[in-house]
Amino acid sequence: MQSRRIPIAFESSPRCASSGFEGDGETGEQISNYEHASRRAFLASCTGSLIASLATSPLAATDRGVPIRRYQSSILADEQGRAIRASTLLAHTNYLFHYPFVATPCLLLDLGRDIGGVGKARSIVAFSAICSHKLAYPAKEVSFIRFQRDASTHSEGERIHCCADHSVYDPTAGAKVVKGPAPAPLAAVVLEYDAKRDELRAVGIQGVEQFEPFFDKYAFKLSMEYGDGARKPVSGATRVQPLTQYCRNIAQC
Repeated sequence: MQSRRIPIAFESSPRCASSGFEGDGETGEQISNYEHASRRAFLASCTGSLIASLATSPLAATDRGVPIRRYQSSILADEQGRAIRASTLLAHTNYLFHYPFVATPCLLLDLGRDIGGVGKARSIVAFSAICSHKLAYPAKEVSFIRFQRDASTHSEGERIHCCADHSVYDPTAGAKVVKGPAPAPLAAVVLEYDAKRDELRAVGIQGVEQFEPFFDKYAFKLSMEYGDGARKPVSGATRVQPLTQYCRNIAQC
């Protein structure tokens, strides 16, 4: 699978904003051909450096026509609010964070090999953890949906498996449905990766969102847990933690 880049607006740094070449004379129209070529080469170098240091992966390579909905940008952080280092994620481990709202959970996965994601090995992906079938999700009491590294009775290995009704998704192919009653893939979280800082940032959602049905179905439960803040957009930073720390029980099936 190949990753896809999408246009990103950058604030020019002072170094890249100007080439340092000034035109001779009052109009600046007498810059030499050599200077023109140098200016173009310099700007191309700056642009190339920006693209190389900040890669974006919407992940759904099998659904290239699916639009991306931008939400507030949020850095993936630890419990102290410090940006996590992508290279410290353990392969084949379920990590949980909330995005784009404070009550909507997502799974962050490092699949340990190039699958067109982000990170140094292009192995990191993230998806909404709300099952598209009956909206099962990771709650603090229990999670029926999780990534499983190994095969089981109802699923192959390297799959996101919802044990509620055995909907199975393939995270190496945009979380498409490969088994079970789920009507749609899990929505992908669009991640930006800053290679220089080794940091991850969530910037949007691609695919079929389940947020409104989720808020409607669990309105009372969410109000007990979040008050009036369940629909509050995540901004600034969102905490990443192992699913085993967030949920007291994780269903195995």
